[in-house]
Amino acid sequence: MSAAFQIRAPWWERERHGWALTDPPALQPAILKYDSSDFVKRLTADPRDSLAFDPEDDRWGYPVPVVPSPTTTGRARFATHKMIRTDLRKLFQPSHDRFYAVVVEVFCDSPGLPRAGFHDDLEVGFYLRRYSTTYVGGKKATKALTHKILVAWAKDPAVPALTEEQGDWRDVWAAEEARRRAFEEANADLISRVAAHTVNEAWLEDRAAGRRTWAVIPAQDDPAFPEKEHRMFRLPLGRDECPSAHRSSWFGVVPTFTGDHGKDGAGHPVPMLDDRAIYYLQPYVKVKPRPGHEHCPPVRILGAPSAPFRLADPMDPDGTKNRIVTITLPDLRRLGARAGQPFGPGGVRIVTPPGSGLGPVAFKDIPNGSASPSGGGQICTFAIELFFIVAFFLFLMFLPIVVLIFQLWFLLALRFCIPPSLSFSALGQFFAGGGVTAGLDAALGVGATVKANALLGFPDPDTPGEKDGIDLFSRPSPKGLGSTKELGQLYLAIDPQTAVQVPVPPVLEPVPDDPLC
Repeated sequence: MSAAFQIRAPWWERERHGWALTDPPALQPAILKYDSSDFVKRLTADPRDSLAFDPEDDRWGYPVPVVPSPTTTGRARFATHKMIRTDLRKLFQPSHDRFYAVVVEVFCDSPGLPRAGFHDDLEVGFYLRRYSTTYVGGKKATKALTHKILVAWAKDPAVPALTEEQGDWRDVWAAEEARRRAFEEANADLISRVAAHTVNEAWLEDRAAGRRTWAVIPAQDDPAFPEKEHRMFRLPLGRDECPSAHRSSWFGVVPTFTGDHGKDGAGHPVPMLDDRAIYYLQPYVKVKPRPGHEHCPPVRILGAPSAPFRLADPMDPDGTKNRIVTITLPDLRRLGARAGQPFGPGGVRIVTPPGSGLGPVAFKDIPNGSASPSGGGQICTFAIELFFIVAFFLFLMFLPIVVLIFQLWFLLALRFCIPPSLSFSALGQFFAGGGVTAGLDAALGVGATVKANALLGFPDPDTPGEKDGIDLFSRPSPKGLGSTKELGQLYLAIDPQTAVQVPVPPVLEPVPDDPLC
């Protein structure tokens, strides 16, 4: 008979929180957070050395619309939504400079849970699984219940009701499952009208049969169930860890990004990972058969699942703010010097197939069908700098147009410039008018703001009878952004002097001492 084992959180996690081996939180594997791609070296050198989870950014949140108070100033004046944080953990992408490891400690399943020691007959790993929730009941009751959950999260009865366009209201309801029990008594009537059915799903990866998809985990253990396994590796003795402890600690890399896709029952593409599902990690221990019993299958022992989590999308603002990407525009002086030299082989080589040339379009001939792509095909090489210059020019040209037409004024608070001398881009010039700063006239020249107002259609605040507001492209002005004073607040809100230009060092987890030393 093979030995039996139990899985617990690693010793340093138990020491940090004061958990005993039998406490329910100690049954779950620990998820550790890091901010560099070499986190495995850091983990193996000292597994206690990891980042603390932020109480705000590392929790999944739901944006709800807000109406700024008339007394609100600064950047908050332009916020159209606020985040309501849930208890559900959020894991970020590698592109956000966030990486995660899962760690467990294996014990012998005997009285007192003695340490497993240096077993070589173990295979430790984990499964990445997810919760799949379906709803039965009226949409009206489900949305009403969701709204009550949002109010409870925000502790604000003025949270606006959800609309049909807010397609992720179902996710709000699902993410609250961990805290729903305490919510049931006060909303028993609504809950009785909304039935939720949750199943656990596993990612199947049967390459021989060409089957890759999410499927419901069978109720009975099925060795033939082709669930994707993620191996874990034995942790070496960490710094300050007693060699005599003989612990059996294991770690694995938590997958937060993959391009793998499968197919559902209808043949539609299904991603292995996305930012919509709620996932969890299920650790396991496989005990190899004893000598002479190699024909027997290994014995698999499942541990308790990890805390549920959700993955951030690549454009999550809480994640993108963690990483700085510096791009230097091409130096036109150097390109001008390069133009006088023979063209080299480098650059972007574009092959145009025959009949696919996109030359000048004669718009008057379009109804006659003579403006279709033509040409005999060619191969052109462009300097990469040329592509970047054109792309950046189009970005600068269309940014103010998008902001104005769609009234996305808050986007202006997501940029700031640090000029080598006082200068403004086209967008900066556009919003610099109206006497927005005391020193603007001195910086740009006397009367510059008045000229800018006249050029851009802003009213002159010193001219009697002028309406205090703007009317661009005959569209209504954004609420609260009609006066030059408020435009001045916008300009001050994107002042580079108030921006955080140096990343704040992340908070580290406390480093407990080894109780066995």
